[in-house]
This record gives sequence, C-alpha cells and structure tokens, in this order.
Amino acid sequence: MRFRTPSTLLFGRGRLADLPEILAELGVERPLVVTDPGVAATGVPERLLADLGGAGAGLWDGVAPDPTDEHAERCRDRIAAGGHRSVIALGGGSVIDVAKVAAVLATHGGKAADYFGFDRVRRPGLPLVAVPTTPGSGAEVSSHAVLASVASRRKEVIAGLHLLPRAAVVDPVLTLTLPPAQTTWSALDGFIHAIEAFLARRATPLTDTFARLAAPAIARALPRVLAEGADLAAREELALGCLYSGLAMANANAGAIHALGYPLTSRYRIPHGLANALVAAAALERIAPGRPERCNELAGLLTDGDASPGPTPLAARVRQLLAACGVGDRLPGWGVHEKDLPELAAAALHFQSVLANTPVALGRDDLLAIYRAAWA
Repeated sequence: MRFRTPSTLLFGRGRLADLPEILAELGVERPLVVTDPGVAATGVPERLLADLGGAGAGLWDGVAPDPTDEHAERCRDRIAAGGHRSVIALGGGSVIDVAKVAAVLATHGGKAADYFGFDRVRRPGLPLVAVPTTPGSGAEVSSHAVLASVASRRKEVIAGLHLLPRAAVVDPVLTLTLPPAQTTWSALDGFIHAIEAFLARRATPLTDTFARLAAPAIARALPRVLAEGADLAAREELALGCLYSGLAMANANAGAIHALGYPLTSRYRIPHGLANALVAAAALERIAPGRPERCNELAGLLTDGDASPGPTPLAARVRQLLAACGVGDRLPGWGVHEKDLPELAAAALHFQSVLANTPVALGRDDLLAIYRAAWA
C-alpha cells in the first residue's frame, strides 16, 4: 500500500497567514504567485505579496477556466522572465494544475504535451505550494494535473510523483468570496471524488477511511453553505470533507464518472465538477453491481450516519444532494444534444486509466447507455 501527501499540510481558518513561515521552513525563495482574474479581483493575492515582504515574489493572473497546455507554457515563460525559483498556486483546481505543469516545464524544458501521460516527469520541478480557494478539486494533494490540449481538443493528464505539491495550505476563509454556483460545482466534484475512491479497484484501507469521512461531511455541509454563505463552521466542515476526499482520490484515483465528465467539459464548457455530477447517478446505477456492498455502505453513511442502506440506493442519495443544491441531473438542461451522445461516448473511452479503475468493465456501448440515461 502506498499513500502520498504533500510533506506539509495546513488546515484551518486563517492559516494563510502561516504561509511565509511555511516557505521559510521549506527553503522556498522568489515565488511566483499564480492565480486567475477572479481570485485576483478579491485582493487576496496582493495581500499575500505584501505578507511575503518582497523577496523577489511576483504575481501572474493569466489562468483561464478550463485551461489549456498553452496556459501552462505562458506561466512557465512568466517564471523564467521573473527569475522565480518557486511557485505558489492560489486558486481552484485549474490554477493549481497550471502551476504544477509550469513548475515542471521551468526545470525540464519542452512543451506540456511532451509530458502527457504517466510518469514522464523524471525529476522534481520547482517547489510548489498549493493554496486552494475552492473546495473539492483535490489538486492541492494530488500528483496529477489535467489540461485541455489545444492540438487534440480533449482533456489530457500529466501524472507522476513530481507533480505533488511540497505543501498545501487549506484555509476555509478563502472560500467566502466564491460565488454560490462555483461553490456547488467544486464541492460536488469533491463529493464524487469520495464516491469513486471508495468504489475504486485501487482503494486501500487508508483511502477508504478518508472517503467514509468525506462523503457525509460534504453532503451535510454543502446545503448549509448554500443557505448561509457566511456560516464559517459549515464552510470549515465542507473544506475538511473535501480535503479528505482529495486525499482519497489522489491515492485511489477516480473512475468512470470522470471519464464521462471530461468530454462534457471539453465540448460544452460545462464546469468540471458539474459535468461529473450530471452523469454520476446514471453511472452509479450501472456500476453498483460491481461493488454492491460498498454502494450500500456509502448510501447508509449519507443517511444521518445510519450505516444500514435502507430502500434508497446510492444513486438516489446522489440525486437527493443535487436536488438540495438546486442542480438538475439531466443533460438537456445544460445544452447537451442527443445527436452528440455517440461522439461523447467515444471520447470518454479515451480515459482508460480511470475506466480501468472502475469496478465493472465499461465499453463504448456502456458509456453511451449511461449518457442516454442521463439525457432522457
């Protein structure tokens, strides 16, 4: 059994203030703070730069939603132009993924596409500290990054030990400025991570422990956060649940739900977490026969802590959470056309690493059937 985490992991309200101390402990110098325009507009990056007290720190806010390999290369160029020796990723999963790849490119050379796949990064990149501003992506504790390829027009994965951040700082206060829709989509991503990690072929006792903690915490906290955005106790529970799910997913890997979600993001620009949520229930109905006891256990944990499954299967529990968050689980409501479903199924088949981690074998016809169930 192998379990990877950043060497330093901080969690709690106000822990962003400890970042300069963490950088000093790690011997990190001349950091480039990487973020996106939305986070930059909150003023947090500028305050962070002030806390760092100069020291050669810089700021780059060029990350866009659904970033491409070209975003990572632009970030690499900004690192080189400023003579930076480390990277701080301040943002959601897209920001952290771009920063991971840019930190590798800064020391390895070449283009991002040169490293698509698994274990093609043979030595460390620049030291990276991840500071998530959204719950759920898990990017701050994972050793992979997902970018859209400009050439292939599909999602590509870069994965390996050397993409793991040196440290992660999870401060629930940073999520206060996140709009409700983005809060919902990112937290649902974390919820799906917990489910898929628990059902994964690569699941271990450690990932099971974190998944069991994560799913009910997210299901409890997310509706509370949406009902009262200033409820810091709820945000803290949500952030902790999502941290647990990230640790589970980072070590057990995702499954077929992610394979089905990626093409929806690439083709329709549906946010990643939302795309996963839209197909999750339909996928679970097809996957459940492969791990019925685990699906029943998780369904029970999502029912006020009662571990007995009762009459409602896991897929129904997922639909209940989506309804509580105001998210429908039918694809036509998000602009997906029925005529595109075969093409989407073919695209989902590309993600063999996560399909192979799913407890039942799914071919193109199975993936198409799941899309049709989510569309009908």
